[in-house]
Amino acid sequence: MTMTDTPRPVPFPAQPQPATARRTLALLAALCAATGAQAATQVYTSEAQFLAAIGTAKTETFDRFSSDVSSALGANGDLGDFTLTGPWNIDAPAHVLNINGTTNLFFNLGGGSFADITFDAPLKAFGAWFSNPPPFIKVDASSLEGFGSYRHLITLERSSTGLQFIGFTSEQAFNRIVFESTGCCSAPFAIDNVSYAATLAPVPEPESWALLAAGLAGLGLWTRRTATTHTA
Repeated sequence: MTMTDTPRPVPFPAQPQPATARRTLALLAALCAATGAQAATQVYTSEAQFLAAIGTAKTETFDRFSSDVSSALGANGDLGDFTLTGPWNIDAPAHVLNINGTTNLFFNLGGGSFADITFDAPLKAFGAWFSNPPPFIKVDASSLEGFGSYRHLITLERSSTGLQFIGFTSEQAFNRIVFESTGCCSAPFAIDNVSYAATLAPVPEPESWALLAAGLAGLGLWTRRTATTHTA
């Protein structure tokens, strides 16, 4: 901002009007409501911000695989914390779609097909680096509320191709990530450095809430006193 763009100072009113105080009080109340309302899900395109928002995370780099492993060859998709289904291939080292030059997980979806990652335990966060992400990523909670139960949390639709980080957190637990292509076209893509967590980082809000509560209480008292002065 240049010196000519500097806004002029606004003088503090000598005697605030009750109507102004009431509007300010309403604004602070709305701010309290907005601060307390946590979004059910939050999408991240920054790996650093995603990791800062979650608790203790685990990361799968797939670098423990020294040769290709493929569902097409009848390989078991159980990788310990999660199970792979669909047309997957652990590409070691990566030669189909590159992310960071090391082994990654490659999916070759046909038109209208899907693949998924199902975790053995409920999660609150999932994120990974994608090379040419699929058209749709769906987040589900399958059988977490009892046998046969199902709940869909969010559907992410691709906005761009290329190399990018995609992550999300949820207040409600989930355990299944579904990748889907469109009905007309195939969707080959790869993921790497998959990070996931069962908890979210605590949000440091108590001090902010205390300050807002004190401000609201003081402003309310001042409003009543001002109104009494004007009617006296």
